[in-house]
Amino acid sequence: MSQLKNLRTTHSVPLFDNDKSRKHVSIPIWKLTIKGKFKALQRREAFSSVDKFVQFLSFPRSGHSLIGSLLDAHPNAVISHELDAMGLVHKGVSIKSIYGLIEDNSNTFTKHGRFWNGFSYEVKGQPHGQPDNLTVIGDKKGDWAVRWFEKDAQLITKLRNSTDDKIRWILVTRNPLDNIATLSLRKNRTYDEVRIQNKSGDSFAAELKSRQDSGAIAAAARDDMIADYRLLCNTISNMQRELAEEEVLHVIYEDFCGDPAKGLRDICNFLGLEPSSDYLQNCSKKITPSLHKSRQRVTWSHEQVNEVKSIAQSHNFLNCYLDDIIIND
Repeated sequence: MSQLKNLRTTHSVPLFDNDKSRKHVSIPIWKLTIKGKFKALQRREAFSSVDKFVQFLSFPRSGHSLIGSLLDAHPNAVISHELDAMGLVHKGVSIKSIYGLIEDNSNTFTKHGRFWNGFSYEVKGQPHGQPDNLTVIGDKKGDWAVRWFEKDAQLITKLRNSTDDKIRWILVTRNPLDNIATLSLRKNRTYDEVRIQNKSGDSFAAELKSRQDSGAIAAAARDDMIADYRLLCNTISNMQRELAEEEVLHVIYEDFCGDPAKGLRDICNFLGLEPSSDYLQNCSKKITPSLHKSRQRVTWSHEQVNEVKSIAQSHNFLNCYLDDIIIND
């Protein structure tokens, strides 16, 4: 019966389609396992030099997709996009097969311009691809890493038992109001369609307002998204209790965007990577210093703002935002 279940088990992976990329497709686990093993055999020598496996911990729309792609642009690192490696660990896929799938995902993403939801994560002048001296490999699917741990409390233990490489975790946070606002906006995926179809800021803002007025996109922060955010926070705190301090790096996205060169140096130092001046310069060009505050695209009740503040007070990794959990009327 367990073998039959394994044959029926599927895994959601990204379906890259150039600048239209935003969808996922379910693939049987056995097919992914075979594909990963084949890719790993092809790259056996390169994978033998891997020293660290890195997994992001995060919330949807917190900036970890961009940071993951910046890491992938390092000549000694490969980071998959939307692969959901922790889901593969949970489903029993071997770590070497996962490594093969990670690199295949990264290469395919690059061939399609590294587009996702209307934005290109490609770093011009950097070698997204198959490095010969590969020392860091990992996955950026941070929110689902958290959700899988909530379903499977043995996930970290399973990962430790599956690899001899050092495991590192990168926790990326953004102001909770902006995270929750974007979760509310993207609830039915119409927001992503609008983002892809409207490249300029003015046309996007006008179309978004029109869709909000029609009810197709949320015009107010959603209580269920606040509850989902609280669940993610509680699970991250539970995960941190199982991780050593030196295994986790907290990246505050607002600080990272304010000084991307410093942020990248900190991440590279954490992972044992050497950041060249060209790498730092090329990656920094992808960063917009002045972040758009998504919180301003939806309305909030005073009760909702107070609830978000109580969440931030309950988790050390969000305390840095306490003075900025405000809505300008």
